[in-house]
Amino acid sequence: APKYGRDDYDADALAQKVMKLWTDECWKYETASTGRRFRPGMLSWNYWIGSGYILKASANGRTEAQFLSNAICPSNGADINGPTSNSNSVGQALGGKSEDGGDFMDYVNYLPNGASHTISFNTSLLRDAAHKEKFKSFLKGYIENGGTALQINILDPEVLKEAQRNPQDYRHLLVRVTGYNAYFTSIGRELQDEIIARESHKGV
Repeated sequence: APKYGRDDYDADALAQKVMKLWTDECWKYETASTGRRFRPGMLSWNYWIGSGYILKASANGRTEAQFLSNAICPSNGADINGPTSNSNSVGQALGGKSEDGGDFMDYVNYLPNGASHTISFNTSLLRDAAHKEKFKSFLKGYIENGGTALQINILDPEVLKEAQRNPQDYRHLLVRVTGYNAYFTSIGRELQDEIIARESHKGV
């Protein structure tokens, strides 16, 4: 089935439709204390973890009690076509390009309060000059595609597994969880496993 995060037109169009429906509804409401409008954003912190435990299975193939997707990221397991496909889907969900002009370089941004997008790359990506140049192009393209808050992990899943086995040797190891960094060995095992399970791209 088509999946958001794979640069699939049908899946991304549905994501954009749901995003617009939700953000249009958000703008209708104001706070009781200040009268200011709510500004929509996708900044999940750790809610995608706890909420996943209490929600039944969902139509995207997520099983009961599995983590939800992290903010605007694709669901775990959906990100299989590479980082460019991943970021193209995010750009569409944020609003995509508009013939009538947009908020930035003709792109619409439905989320003025930001959209946290965490993506992982393998350390091998930075070991040769050609991949470094491709990585620079990816970052430039991400912004030009309407992306707002890209958070990058550059890590080796095998190192993370070793840190689980011997945490005393890896107390210094920092990872990007979502909108914050944490020492890998200080977070719970389930969250460690979730970070390891994220697709770690070896190329762009």
